[in-house]
This record gives sequence, structure tokens and C-alpha cells, in this order.
Amino acid sequence: MLVKVAVLARTEKDVAYIKHLLSQSKNISFCDDPMQANAVIVDAELLTPAEKEILKALADYGSVEEVATKTFRAKATVKKHLCSARKKLKAKTNIQAVAFALRYRLIR
Repeated sequence: MLVKVAVLARTEKDVAYIKHLLSQSKNISFCDDPMQANAVIVDAELLTPAEKEILKALADYGSVEEVATKTFRAKATVKKHLCSARKKLKAKTNIQAVAFALRYRLIR
């Protein structure tokens, strides 16, 4: 059975290295979309502490405005951290980013 694996790491070099290690197995193929993968390998240090804090706050408070208020950050800063986290997690929405971060245990 062919297993689709998505790799999420801090750098492309890290992704390439992990893929190289896993490519020794003939029943693994790689995909970029975690939603299409059977398994996802996530670098525990993928997100910065600020990105983790903002995702956790979004999970707790539910809106960008509330996160900005509760974390004493500008709304633009919150949005910047969310955009960066979405890119790294390959998520399409903020909610999907929070769900991925929870699923991959990057936040609690």
C-alpha cells in the first residue's frame, strides 16, 4: 500500500533531508498538502513562540480583535503572525491553522 506523507519543517533543507531519509522506503510518496496525506511529519520547532501564542489565543478567544486585545498586540501584528503560521502549516484559513496546530501538538 502506498502511503502519502506530507513533511512540514522550518527550512526546505530540513524537508529535503527528511524526504531523503524516507525515500528509502518504496511504499512512500510525498505530497505538499497535509489534508491529502495519510501521515504528516511535523518539525516541533516549526512555529515561533509568537506564532504559537497567537494560535493558542485564537483557539481561546475566537477572533483576531479579541486576540489583539488579550495579548496586547496590534491587530496588524496578530494578522502577520497568523499569516506566517498558516503558510508554515499549509493551512487555508486561521481556523484550519489552529486545528492543525492542535492536531500536531504544537499548541495545547
